[in-house]
Amino acid sequence: MAEESQHFDRSALQAVVAAAWEEFEGEVLLLVRDGSKMRLGASESGGLNARAILSQCLRRLNQLEEQTPDTTTRAFVRVVSEELKNDQVVLLIVRGHGDIRLACGAGAHGKVRDMLNDALQTIGGERRR
Repeated sequence: MAEESQHFDRSALQAVVAAAWEEFEGEVLLLVRDGSKMRLGASESGGLNARAILSQCLRRLNQLEEQTPDTTTRAFVRVVSEELKNDQVVLLIVRGHGDIRLACGAGAHGKVRDMLNDALQTIGGERRR
């Protein structure tokens, strides 16, 4: 497994979460795999509801992965990946009544379930398969 980044920029993570919150006007969770660590950035309401959002995403992952993110969301994930110098990024946006959108960076394809599980475990939830 890759070694952890010694220079992970938490302020950059906070800045991209703030930008996502402004752009998408919803609860935002941003997951970034940093070596062996899972980094989680969240808007205020996204952070308060992180366990529920992650659990719901895991239950509906197949359905969420079939959705095609809109151009703005895809571009946003690309910019985040460049800004954080990491392509293992998963962006979750929640709007309204549980409407969740998922978009991931190129390095996260095929790893989303593991990343969601790791994030859930990090915040104290239970893993799901």
